[in-house]
Amino acid sequence: MAELFDSPIDNILQSFQKQRLRKRIFAYEVLIEKRILQSGGTPIIEGDAAYFFYRNESSEIVSITGDWNGWKQGADVLKRIHPASTVYYLKKIFPIDSRLSYRFLSEELGSFNDPGNPNRLQEVFGNNTFLTMPGYQEPQYLEKSGRAVPKGVIRSLLVSDTFQGESFFREVQIYIPNGMRLRGKAPFLYVHDGPEAISVGGFTHVLDNLYYHEPHTKKVIVIFIPPVDRHAEYMLNPKFARWSAKALVPQVEKFLKLSGSKGLRAVYGASLGGLIAAYTGFLYPNTFGNVAAQSASFWFEDRSIIRKFSSKRKLPLRFFIHTGTINDALDGSRDMLQVLQQKGYDVTYRETNESHNWANWSAKYAEIIRWAGNSK
Repeated sequence: MAELFDSPIDNILQSFQKQRLRKRIFAYEVLIEKRILQSGGTPIIEGDAAYFFYRNESSEIVSITGDWNGWKQGADVLKRIHPASTVYYLKKIFPIDSRLSYRFLSEELGSFNDPGNPNRLQEVFGNNTFLTMPGYQEPQYLEKSGRAVPKGVIRSLLVSDTFQGESFFREVQIYIPNGMRLRGKAPFLYVHDGPEAISVGGFTHVLDNLYYHEPHTKKVIVIFIPPVDRHAEYMLNPKFARWSAKALVPQVEKFLKLSGSKGLRAVYGASLGGLIAAYTGFLYPNTFGNVAAQSASFWFEDRSIIRKFSSKRKLPLRFFIHTGTINDALDGSRDMLQVLQQKGYDVTYRETNESHNWANWSAKYAEIIRWAGNSK
């Protein structure tokens, strides 16, 4: 069996399935455990194939739910390698540069992380195991900045406004890059889902590291906006868009004693946050001249936001649109891109082989900041 150790996993599995003697079956189980240790845990990845393994003593059904199957229960069931073995496996083919989150499911244990995979990350809906394929590139600057990295200043501001009987008020966090002088004009990025962008997405870590490692990058003031009633505010709510343009912007700039301009202001969001960012830009292009949307919910109300841009003359806006390709907002993003390009908009467009989560979005934060800093 020694000659099999460095063989492709498919060869090992095929040979394993042919065994009849119990001691040989046990030897193959040990061989697989050694290969798992050699690879640093599960899944074992060879080329574009990922091999998941799980020792199932109870013989109950164990499946995997994850980004690639839309987190559906029972979509990918692990199979016993050999009738006399307790080792189960699943082989999946993924894009060579993808990153994917997943969990195991069983009747006895419910939902749980892959016990053989040390790679875990806190995401919006819990802590998940994740895998990265060989061509995946680690995002820049997401790690927590060390002591040598100067930290930006975060200031709080309570912004309130009442319009047509509805009150929109909340405390926003304003990130000011280290050493930035507050005078004249400056680029601004207004970030929806602000608290999660910081706590889950690590946005302030990216900002600190970016300005330390790339000191010539134009410094951008970033305003992190918390939702109060997220769905009601983000689902094409004209009153919330008005609050953003008519209350939030002037109060922030007055607080900082800066004079802004539409060309220097960008509004950003992911998922429903991307939808309200695009809608706010559509309604108030003379306040926000730049719109960044990741995995945006352009599908909402039968893609009405896409139809709005299609039926209206070109507005003074530029765009940054990014989506994952795996159970994300791909179709809507491509349709929006086509409409914007036909209208002659300046669009920076990105697709990544990832899904609808903060890990995907945060990987583009540095690029979005560079893009926002190049506004005029």
